[in-house]
Amino acid sequence: MTRARSLPGPTLPACADVAALAAYGSPLLQVLGEPAPLQAGSGGEGLVAALARIALALQASDPARLRRQESWWGRLLGRDVARQAQAQELQSQLGVLVLQAREQAQGLAQRVQQRAQTIIDNNAAAAALEAWATFGAAQLASLEGAAQTALAPRVDHLQRLATLRRIESGQWQLLQEQDEALLQRFVRIHDVLLPAWRQAALAGQAQAQAAQAAQAATLQAQIDDEVAAAQARLP
Repeated sequence: MTRARSLPGPTLPACADVAALAAYGSPLLQVLGEPAPLQAGSGGEGLVAALARIALALQASDPARLRRQESWWGRLLGRDVARQAQAQELQSQLGVLVLQAREQAQGLAQRVQQRAQTIIDNNAAAAALEAWATFGAAQLASLEGAAQTALAPRVDHLQRLATLRRIESGQWQLLQEQDEALLQRFVRIHDVLLPAWRQAALAGQAQAQAAQAAQAATLQAQIDDEVAAAQARLP
């Protein structure tokens, strides 16, 4: 279970020390350090690519659908044929593709968990910065001259840092929601849709085999009839 770390609460120096007021908030800033960098991607690209390969592999048994996905020009250039060949190759590796998708999902789930802690820490940091800024702003009226001049910029700086942390948390949260939705899609594909497809595919194969067996039996009967007719002509 993730939870925020303990952060120091706001305090003013015992006396109106201008140098100390100019460093107001330093105890908190020293604990916080630099915020975690926001990565350009959410980290789910690998899982999306793995699911796309699975989807293409499943389409190997439906060439008409693959042809419809290509434009007229693409079909003219033979892209549908190339895509069909790729789908058939991938379908032969379906077990490996599923394993790769599962590994990608596990890695993404770990990143989601780590990011959840980052969001909690960022929100806690923002709240602490806001508390220091609010407390310091409340003391400004009781200070005069150089003391007030020293404290005011620090209060403004802490408030701006708090706002920045809130913005960063919002950006992290957007990525979190996107990746959580992606993981839910993976679960539906992996746990529900893919097993159902396999069952349907096996049923379809069984039906195809039965049809082939019936056709073979018909052909065998026709051959038997021909052989029997040929035998009847013998003296």
